[in-house]
Amino acid sequence: MFFDSTLLHSASFLPDAMVFAAHWWLPALLLFLFLPKWFVQVGAGGRWGWLAAMLIVLSPAASWWTMMPIQLIAYTVAGSSLLLSAFQRFTRQERLIPALQSIAAGILIAGMPSFYIPWSLVLGLPILVATVAWIFAGRANWKPKILALGSAGLVAMVFAGGVLWENRAGIAALLESVYPGSRRSAGAAQSFGMLFGAPALGALQEMTPVGSNESELSTAFTITFVWAAFLLVGLRKFGRPRDNVVVLVLLGFGLTWLAWCTINLGDQSAAIPLLNYIQPGRAAQVCGITGAVLVCLLLSRLPARPGWRLPVVSAVACGLITAYAASLLQQSQLPVITQEFIALVAIAVAVAVFCVTRFPHRIWPMLLVSALAAVPVINANPLLFGMGDLRVSATAGYLRDQGKTARETDGVWASDSPAFDTVMLANGVPSLSGLQRSGPDKTQWAKLDPDQAHVNEWNRGGGFVYFQWLSGQPILFGNNGSDSAMVGADPCDLKLRIPNLQGIASTHPLNDPCLRADRVLKWSDQDIFTYKFS
Repeated sequence: MFFDSTLLHSASFLPDAMVFAAHWWLPALLLFLFLPKWFVQVGAGGRWGWLAAMLIVLSPAASWWTMMPIQLIAYTVAGSSLLLSAFQRFTRQERLIPALQSIAAGILIAGMPSFYIPWSLVLGLPILVATVAWIFAGRANWKPKILALGSAGLVAMVFAGGVLWENRAGIAALLESVYPGSRRSAGAAQSFGMLFGAPALGALQEMTPVGSNESELSTAFTITFVWAAFLLVGLRKFGRPRDNVVVLVLLGFGLTWLAWCTINLGDQSAAIPLLNYIQPGRAAQVCGITGAVLVCLLLSRLPARPGWRLPVVSAVACGLITAYAASLLQQSQLPVITQEFIALVAIAVAVAVFCVTRFPHRIWPMLLVSALAAVPVINANPLLFGMGDLRVSATAGYLRDQGKTARETDGVWASDSPAFDTVMLANGVPSLSGLQRSGPDKTQWAKLDPDQAHVNEWNRGGGFVYFQWLSGQPILFGNNGSDSAMVGADPCDLKLRIPNLQGIASTHPLNDPCLRADRVLKWSDQDIFTYKFS
């Protein structure tokens, strides 16, 4: 079920750079392989699936969230496509191959709710529901429908149930946490600039946004919903609902996500099941991915010569909305944006929308859109070959040795640098600080807070644990308001509380009596002082 993570185990006998690259690019590869096929299976052209995949992969949300949205939709798309393939083969009275496809589909779909639930709901659920609706709406008899959906559904439930049972302790801890366990969200309006400003987010490559960061401000191309609205009005032959069930399902989900992040629905909306797990800001960031799939499905319905009115009106509207959104970003988070840049972005959006709508059966408009979509993110992430300093630097070599010793002796480390926590993780150093994806281990936290007086500070999951070295001071607790806990501690006091603490790393020199200086390392252009305990 988690074969993508299991793939990392092959680094024990394959080059780690090769394994990491395979793990990193696998979701994007699956998206480009299966989304065009899924489009064909639901009655649209495969090239529109390619365009949708490009709009997803090149969206600022995907780039600035290190491809996380792609991971959350790619496996569901692959599973949905295999489910449709199994259904089609079952209708031809085949048995073995569709049975295997159903099993694979169930495994892929089972992992959907196990990653990041808010985005799994926004991204994966519409594709899955649209696929199931397409099968139900088909004119085939009920037997192949039941065989495909029943077998895939059974496999998905078995695997999902097994994962829940295997990880019940961690899940229980996460559900009992202050964040995200007790968090419930209500629908609330997000800024217009954030919602529709994705084409102008190339400015993120030049500056960190005011009062935020690149990830929090990044969105997908929500402007595709505006484009889709004009196409819905302009399409003269829409057909019967039965033949448009995929479009209707995606439209329904898209309107739901848009309403959740554009309308203040009041505190009572926090009681709506499933929706209350989705923060409006998170919905705003990625709902444009659903919009990209929807608009490409609608574009596939256009005639070869759709005339001039629809392309011109759509282009002008999308261009003006983009200009307004970019202007709002200029006045708030991204003052580096200039008037010339706003005009250029608006024109680019208008030209892209016009060309694709006016010439829907040509390839060059799709290439143009893909090229323009790449501009805001082309330098967002550096293209690296190998693992770089994470594995081949002197710092990495030192940490690999320390990690091996710590694992063999049940030891742990801690640091006061989030960047250094990353390189410790990359080299297998067990650490108190850094990533904490599951819920907190209350037994271990009791060593730091035996009276549970600060439980609301540290009872947080799905995030990080940060340390600060406070020599000679009592232990302190804090949080960032969401997923991260912060601990301020005297290293010697921490050693008394955590006897298997073997070493610490600090961004500044320490003179505590229990510490013995070991090495001065270099990481992220900063000296890191490492200490062992006397």
